[in-house]
Amino acid sequence: MFSKEAVQPSLDDLATSTIQLGRELERSARAVSLGGNSRDHGFVARTMRHLAERDAFDQRHAASLAVLQDLMEADLASEVLHTERRFIETHLDRNGQHGEVRDCPVYSERGQKLLDVQRTLQRFIAAYDATLDRIAAERALRRLLAG
Repeated sequence: MFSKEAVQPSLDDLATSTIQLGRELERSARAVSLGGNSRDHGFVARTMRHLAERDAFDQRHAASLAVLQDLMEADLASEVLHTERRFIETHLDRNGQHGEVRDCPVYSERGQKLLDVQRTLQRFIAAYDATLDRIAAERALRRLLAG
């Protein structure tokens, strides 16, 4: 019998990925002028500056990520052109395809780009959280082994 272990990325790989995604996020947010007004745009620029400078783990900016997500949602909402009803498959079984009809937003061209920025933000946050989780786990193991 063969056993296949899941390969976990190293802490270095997680941190590197987080920093790269942070830089990608900053570039894409700047390209679409994220932030619906001058105040929000200024906040986004200040928040993103540390990501561009490869300083993704500065805890002074950690709370800014939640605000950034809220700004992203508001900016995206302003780019909805209309909604359309679509069939969304929920599962497939021997009786065929099952699903539901949902009202889905249709976005402007800028809205489509904002969706890409939102996906990058989500990937960045996941990588950021995974890195901090790994650091916390390593600290906990050191404490456990020391005492």
